[in-house]
Amino acid sequence: LQYALEAERASGIRPAFLLGVIAEESNLGANVGTGNWNTDLSHPRCAKQRTAFQDITSRLGLNPDLMPVSKRAWYGYCGGAMGPAKFIPTTWLLYENAVAKVTGHSPPNPWDPPDAFAAAGLLLRDNGAALRTYEAEHRAALKYLAGSNWNKPAYRFYGDDVMALSRKYQEQIDILAGLAQR
Repeated sequence: LQYALEAERASGIRPAFLLGVIAEESNLGANVGTGNWNTDLSHPRCAKQRTAFQDITSRLGLNPDLMPVSKRAWYGYCGGAMGPAKFIPTTWLLYENAVAKVTGHSPPNPWDPPDAFAAAGLLLRDNGAALRTYEAEHRAALKYLAGSNWNKPAYRFYGDDVMALSRKYQEQIDILAGLAQR
């Protein structure tokens, strides 16, 4: 919750919604992937992701062979999504400077929860979730998963799952807020 609250200050994203996304992506960081970049970024169409992954791990001083990533999904060519927010490497690079400004980590680390939450909040904001309506958040969740393919009916499950998780987290946040007021 603390990471989500910090991300809210930087992005305007509702903490319960952000928790819903991170829970759907990685069970709040419990599942950051069982893939390996050498296997899951090996397809020729993954060359940009592979280069970006090497750049990220090199600047962080991390051994790329030891860093967990998502496995390649059955419907795509590339795995390699990183950390609790499951950012693909090239998208991480797009948000890296903004994340550094939010967290003060330079360079930020996609496997570090505060950095991951900040990055997810910023991406969701850019996808329209800062409007804080059900429709805007649902659409932003779909864009988080599928990018420009967000409107395909096959991906609707993801937005529905995120919104159900968001409701659950909002109920818990409301309980905590009530306890804090006592």
